[in-house]
Amino acid sequence: MRLGQMIAPLRHAPFRHQFLARAISLTGSSLAPVAVAFGVLQATGSAGDLGWVMAAYSVPMLILMLVGGVWADRLPRHHVMIAADLTRCVTQVAFGLLLVTGHASLWAMVALQALNGAAQAFAHPTTLGLTAATAPPESLQQANALLAVTSDLTGIAGPLIAGTLTVTIGAGWALIIDGASFLGSALLLSRLHLPPVVRPERRFLTEVRDGFREVMRRDWLWSSIAYFAVFNLVFTLFLVLGPVRLAGVPNGALSWGAIMAALSVGTLCGNALALRIMPRYLLRWPRLAELLLLPMIVALATAAPVWIMVAAALVMGVIMTFPDALWFTALQQEIPEEAISRVSSFDYLGSFALRPLAYVLAAGLVAVGASGSLWVIGAVFAVVTLATLALPGTRNLERRPAMEPTPEPAPATAP
Repeated sequence: MRLGQMIAPLRHAPFRHQFLARAISLTGSSLAPVAVAFGVLQATGSAGDLGWVMAAYSVPMLILMLVGGVWADRLPRHHVMIAADLTRCVTQVAFGLLLVTGHASLWAMVALQALNGAAQAFAHPTTLGLTAATAPPESLQQANALLAVTSDLTGIAGPLIAGTLTVTIGAGWALIIDGASFLGSALLLSRLHLPPVVRPERRFLTEVRDGFREVMRRDWLWSSIAYFAVFNLVFTLFLVLGPVRLAGVPNGALSWGAIMAALSVGTLCGNALALRIMPRYLLRWPRLAELLLLPMIVALATAAPVWIMVAAALVMGVIMTFPDALWFTALQQEIPEEAISRVSSFDYLGSFALRPLAYVLAAGLVAVGASGSLWVIGAVFAVVTLATLALPGTRNLERRPAMEPTPEPAPATAP
């Protein structure tokens, strides 16, 4: 596939506005983890207070995710996203001003982060449906991949920029810049003019139930969400058991840093591949490719040389992100437009449902032994992966002809 086809969605004005808005807001958001952490620690000097502030963001986001999905299906999605962006602009600028002026009390920071997390609960399920509305149908996979590549790049550069800003001008100003990025995003999204969608008003719980039915009536959908829950459980255990496994070897911390760096490079490469490679079956080959997580597990279990672990981590990063663009494309292709945000909410909540359990399991597995535990984890992951492929819906979900890329015209030649 040529470069022109890979970036074709950017030639479509509605998606271009969404892409630029997303790039700006992601750049700002990538500053927040470092700025919030050091800002709270400088303001209170308490690691416990930092835990409260971080929890204040995460808990409302999870609790309100389904609420956000319902409203994103009820209202014009760009309006929901604008409201979420403006809310996050206010919360982050206010947080930054509290730090700059030296009036940052714990409960003020907790309240602002809770509002920020609540706004994120509305923004997250809105994105998938908004992309389906702004990008041409034949370029949906490229649109999803472009958004993901942008997220990867800002995720790599953002913490470095945040650290520099925190040291030079202070964490408060970094958060004010974050807030300003949401204002920029909202202004760009306000330029979108999408056709109105009329939907019958129904009870909230009825809409939640209907969204759940959309998930359960498709075997490829509910089984994949269950699979993602196991995948994220395994990945979280890897993040805990990996350092434990390397802690007793020379330069273990340096080795783990190299592994994490390779993983980040791999995730970027995976999303870049999704710009180019468009398999006929949206789930079959990506699901098989995800078995390439196993070399990393085996390398850790056997204490393989560091260069092997780094190579395995690079591959692991690729197979973690390449399937994502195809998964989002499958949802946009198969789920009715009026239900896609609710389905996205169930997807997110289900996919990460087992992550808290992973931290509990990790403590017990460390006591048993990291090496043996890694072998068991790898075996369970392989069985679950192959089990999902036993379902015909997962194996046979095809890309629809309307979603095939339109070939670029051949260059004109002189007569």
